[in-house]
Amino acid sequence: MLHEHRIWFAWGAVWLATRALIVSQVGFWNDVGGVNLEDVAIYDGWVRHLETVGQMPAEESWQYPPGAAYLMLLVALTPVAFGDSFVATMLVVDLLGLVLIASLAGAERRDTGIWVWLLAMPLLSKLSVLRFDLVPTVVAMAALVVIHRRPTLFGALAGLGAAIKVWPAVLLLAEWDRRRLARAAIAALAVVLAAFLVAAIAYGDQSGFLDGQSSRGLQAESVGSTPWHLREAVDGEPPFVVARFGTSEIDSGPADAIAIALELLTLLVLAAAAGWWLLRERAIRSGRADLRDAAVSRDFVFAVVLALVVANKVLSPQFMIWLVGLAAVVLTAGTPRLARPAWTVLAATALTWGVFDSSFSLVLRNTALVVAALDAALAMAVVLRRGAADAEVAGAALRRPW
Repeated sequence: MLHEHRIWFAWGAVWLATRALIVSQVGFWNDVGGVNLEDVAIYDGWVRHLETVGQMPAEESWQYPPGAAYLMLLVALTPVAFGDSFVATMLVVDLLGLVLIASLAGAERRDTGIWVWLLAMPLLSKLSVLRFDLVPTVVAMAALVVIHRRPTLFGALAGLGAAIKVWPAVLLLAEWDRRRLARAAIAALAVVLAAFLVAAIAYGDQSGFLDGQSSRGLQAESVGSTPWHLREAVDGEPPFVVARFGTSEIDSGPADAIAIALELLTLLVLAAAAGWWLLRERAIRSGRADLRDAAVSRDFVFAVVLALVVANKVLSPQFMIWLVGLAAVVLTAGTPRLARPAWTVLAATALTWGVFDSSFSLVLRNTALVVAALDAALAMAVVLRRGAADAEVAGAALRRPW
């Protein structure tokens, strides 16, 4: 018992130290440079627009489901300044993420993911408290804690995450049982519909964020932009970028073609994920008990989200928050087969902050993400094939005459 108290004290102390470092990078204790809230100032403007105009923000940088607006409004309810409240809210969410990982670690008796959460998040500097990606990430982590045990709650959490940022919707593919999946899907759909219905009544049409997403080009930090940055690293010629949709995009005909190709690749990733789900479900019905394990489902979510990040024409640095959270889950309560891709993602996380200053860092980061995605996809394919081969060998042994 004393040992458990000591380790909790150690985790708490490291969390306080690392999060104080993150907050200091925002500039709260900097009397010279002052506080730099970056995108939080934009969020504050969105809240003022919602409160005064009564409509979702009309600017092109608004590309989120209505749950993101509710989050901003919730932050604005506190009596302190919006920026202070936002950072404090993200710290609370971060602490909840630590508690979730610790709960998994207690059940699995593996604390690797706890240290990943504590030490990898600071690698992203102040991004974790100046963007709201921590919220859907921690919601997704909560869903993975209860997966296969509480399908309605699992679905509701997946729906809540999707109502803030779309990507947590893919968590539903991790539920292999058709009845539990139906319950989870109904719960997720109910949460998403409620979010859209309330927003439609209060703020009008909610389809604008879809138009913003579809109109985007090739973001300068995406994996698809790597050839331009490789050229810059070799001969010093930077890509021609323009400011659009609140970020930097490469402006050229080939870049637009790659953006379209990546949209198709994203659809292929989703189709492959659905195909893997079907093969898994059939294998389980045929007697593959090992595929029922929640660890396999957590591996699968990590592999799918990683592939979607790599295939996306948009890869903002804060997307790495998603991958850090899912890597922490995999290294705590996944299977050993996804450990290597998870560590590769963490190596890519360490390179992320340098992508703004060095084209070479961006090339290395994107290469690491591609390697991790391919490694994870191969591992998930092998788990189906290896199990089938093992079953065939076992069947042949049973049929062998003695």
